[in-house]
Amino acid sequence: MRLASDGGIVSGHAGFSLAEAMIAATLGALVLGGALDMFVSHHQHYRGQQTKAELQQELRGGVHMLARELRLAGTGTLVGRPTMTVMAGEEVAFDANVNDVRGVLVAAAVAGQGWVQVGSRSGWTKDKKIVVCGLEGCEEHVLARDSSTGKLALSGQLTRDFPLGSPVEIVNRVRYYLSRRDPRNAKLMREVDAGANPLVEYVDGISFSYLAADGRPAGRADDIKLIRLHLETSRPDGRGGRIHRTHRQELGVRAL
Repeated sequence: MRLASDGGIVSGHAGFSLAEAMIAATLGALVLGGALDMFVSHHQHYRGQQTKAELQQELRGGVHMLARELRLAGTGTLVGRPTMTVMAGEEVAFDANVNDVRGVLVAAAVAGQGWVQVGSRSGWTKDKKIVVCGLEGCEEHVLARDSSTGKLALSGQLTRDFPLGSPVEIVNRVRYYLSRRDPRNAKLMREVDAGANPLVEYVDGISFSYLAADGRPAGRADDIKLIRLHLETSRPDGRGGRIHRTHRQELGVRAL
């Protein structure tokens, strides 16, 4: 039989002392703090790797698009017109049919006519520039309205006759340039027919070099066979530092 004390607490069953409770709480806090530090460290490492992957993917995608459209430079332009309209260190501009919108006349067109009929029905958008070519030469015109039937309304009248089967295609003005509008985040921009969007962000520096077939600097647009791109980017890594990337590539310009 166990004896009880005056306070009614059964003897021989003492609880934790204050010191023991404090030691246990301290140890628990240390273990929890260590686990939290490990979690934060792993999370930051993951975010850093994710940022690196995103930056690399953005670079590859942007340069791939630039390379693809440079290879189209000159498609659809009038004979004798310079293909490269801007050849600068941080900017390049050219004419190209970037979306491959083209067709042929399914009915002959005559001088003074304000429209042409083509077999292709998609991609003909208001205010886009088109080139119509025939036996006697080519003409540029601007589409007066959208078309989904292949009948293209022109903003002006034809000045010559064009026979059945004459080719017609859209010509876009394409421009790549560095925008420093945001001083903390310079961007490589892609502009097509005055509509611009960022292609690569956090650009530290970019340079275009224009080379002839022998590898020397090209003085004229007609001499360009390669464009050498040097692109440097950096992005915050979430830990107070930055992730740096440098990309160099020679871009072939096949249409020149």
